[in-house]
Amino acid sequence: MDVSNFGSDVKVAVIPAAGFGTRLLPATKVISKELFPIYNRPAIHITVSECVKAGIKEIILVLSRRKMDILRYFEKDNELESFLEEKGKKNLLAPLEIFKDVKIDYVIQEKQNGLGDAVLCAREKVGQRNFAVLLPDDIYILSDGRPTISILIEKFLELRQKGEINPKVVLLLRNVPKEKVKNYGVVYIKKRMGNFLIVGGVVEKPEPELAPSRFAIVGRYVFSPEIFDWIQKEKPDEKGEIQLAGAIGNCSYSDTVVGVSVKGKWLDIGSPEGYVKANMFFAKNKRFLY
Repeated sequence: MDVSNFGSDVKVAVIPAAGFGTRLLPATKVISKELFPIYNRPAIHITVSECVKAGIKEIILVLSRRKMDILRYFEKDNELESFLEEKGKKNLLAPLEIFKDVKIDYVIQEKQNGLGDAVLCAREKVGQRNFAVLLPDDIYILSDGRPTISILIEKFLELRQKGEINPKVVLLLRNVPKEKVKNYGVVYIKKRMGNFLIVGGVVEKPEPELAPSRFAIVGRYVFSPEIFDWIQKEKPDEKGEIQLAGAIGNCSYSDTVVGVSVKGKWLDIGSPEGYVKANMFFAKNKRFLY
């Protein structure tokens, strides 16, 4: 697949990867789930490659101290490279070339305090820039091969340039069967504006009969830096966690939050069943591997 740069003015992405991976235990006791292979690439490779294809130049990984092994994948390995060169197999590392001009940075989330807290950990490194957030558990494949996050970036910039509305958040949404809404953050739809959905609240994992819509949030976001203030204001839930969905919902009451629904293949690799399905998909559709 062509790895040409799609271009953007959102040049930094935050990738939360500090969780214990409890849905994939016991395997995740010693191996970070983000390093589990999807066909022949670690899951984190696919997520970071999506960013690179969208023109993002800086990646901030949010890690825990027990998951520093993720960084090793992106570090230069002189011993391995020398060995492969001697054997005439240097081409085996060709897929890593996509990362050569990208800054891979990280921050530590000291305690598992929720997704909102994980994003907040990157505040100092993001600064006052607009930024993307990608959840590595979610892989979303568009049929034309474009990186999904690039669609959200384009819409974010397009709306701001037109000046009709000034979104603080752009979300990827997917219409899901009614019985599955209890697995996701689900949005209230305030109104429709062409291909855009104006969000007026978020409910985390509602019961089907109480769900405000069937539009679930997929793990792709573009934020203005004001989202950090909303996360900072968010109170811990009953588990003591700061939820990103709650911060987005509260933001939507005062500022503009836009949802974008794009047809594509949604793979949730955070569960054993989803992980197997993702491997089966990529084994049959290698052209989508970056």
